[in-house]
Amino acid sequence: MSRLITTSGFLRVFRLTLAATLGTVLLSSCVATPSGSDAPGQSTGNAESNEGNGASENGNGRSPIATALTNAAVGGENLRFDIYSLERHSPEVLVLTMGVTNIGQSEARVFHTLSEFGDYGEEATSPSGVSLIDMQNHKRHMPLKLTDGKTCHCSNWKGQENLPPGESIEIWAAYPAPPENVELMAVMTPVTPDFLDIPITEAEAPDSSIVDMPVDKPRILDFWAFQDDINGGTSRSETGDTTSIMLSSDVLFELNESTLTDAADERLRAVAEEIDASSATTVQIDGHTDNTGNDSINNPLSLDRAKAVEKRLKELITRDGITFEVTGHGSTKPIADNETEEGRAKNRRVTITFAK
Repeated sequence: MSRLITTSGFLRVFRLTLAATLGTVLLSSCVATPSGSDAPGQSTGNAESNEGNGASENGNGRSPIATALTNAAVGGENLRFDIYSLERHSPEVLVLTMGVTNIGQSEARVFHTLSEFGDYGEEATSPSGVSLIDMQNHKRHMPLKLTDGKTCHCSNWKGQENLPPGESIEIWAAYPAPPENVELMAVMTPVTPDFLDIPITEAEAPDSSIVDMPVDKPRILDFWAFQDDINGGTSRSETGDTTSIMLSSDVLFELNESTLTDAADERLRAVAEEIDASSATTVQIDGHTDNTGNDSINNPLSLDRAKAVEKRLKELITRDGITFEVTGHGSTKPIADNETEEGRAKNRRVTITFAK
């Protein structure tokens, strides 16, 4: 069995894993599509139908194409998140419009939830942390920024920290548009389940004030699919054209040793078969340790383990024309907390990276 986490890098994996864990514990939520919408239905967590929950339209009478219901533990807010549209306003600019409605019986301190919408290091009163996922091209589109490189080209809800029962606020963000043949995107927010398969439509009245605003260089990130074997031993991450397989050193080697175990052979045979089937001409192998011990031990141990994996892969791979790049990093590139045994186990690894 495995679990799939989507992100644009390992720091994002940690952030989104944490957010997903908190969401499972703290939120009772669903994502759904109103009856009669062209968008396909979708559900996450405790899924419910929109029938009878008041999600057919917001406080201003607008009908959403997708909805997430959230009961947030912080402040006890009862909020509904609606997506109204994802529109092309020009060949270069896509605009996402969302609404947030207080479906509770008392005033909601909406700021406590919406503050999570901000991207790291940015003002917590804009949706700068909401991204669009192009599954077709394995890309993550971040909101456009103004020419100062800091300010999100999006709405700002500063001064709207409290939301009375039944009231709504509307938010929007501008994004670099995907290729013309992309018709659906996923919407990823830090406080709701992912909205899948949101249709892209053409704006009937493109907003020139949004389209003509000078902006910084668009941020379109490689979209990583990160799959972690819950039984331990193997994880993998993928971008559009690269595969990276992480093998636990605890499976490959005995403690403080660099001789491959019998169990390692089965794992490496599977990797070799995948490399044989790929277009790769170069295979990069990186050895890593936890921070136990010192550099004089960890650095050579990580290199020796990477070389042991290289040697066995050379024996298992059947096609010619492949070169290897081998590096030992010691404890300098952890992907988990070295203060816990679970984290140290994740950091003891050999990573094999190659083109698809």
